[in-house]
Amino acid sequence: MFLSSLRASSSKLPSTVLNQQQKALLSSSTKLMQKAPLRASAETPTPQSLLTLIGRNADTKLESHAESWDKLNELWMRSVKLYDVGLSVKERRYLLWAFSRYSQGSAPSTFIKPPRPPKKIRGWGPKIQNGVRVRE
Repeated sequence: MFLSSLRASSSKLPSTVLNQQQKALLSSSTKLMQKAPLRASAETPTPQSLLTLIGRNADTKLESHAESWDKLNELWMRSVKLYDVGLSVKERRYLLWAFSRYSQGSAPSTFIKPPRPPKKIRGWGPKIQNGVRVRE
């Protein structure tokens, strides 16, 4: 039997339990979910240096947007424009992930991931293991 009164929801809690500040933290309003703008830091004084540190040819692909922080922030705030630049889905996701980590204050040297290497062994499942035919 399911009791609706035991539901773990912030809306079911009495208003005396939650004050206004706690209610604001529990809500998912757009004001709280806004993206922080990209700014210069000690490690990345220019947008070009940020894109170079991010890697995966971001500095060459976004060369026209790396002139100023305003242009780069326009890409970051309106991620639809990354589609117009001509990036693939993986490249867009990686750039948005890297921009979000950077805007939260993380240094690029702490979160940069090298791309996955290509698979070395391709085969037909259990027939071939480590490049050697096991079953026929």
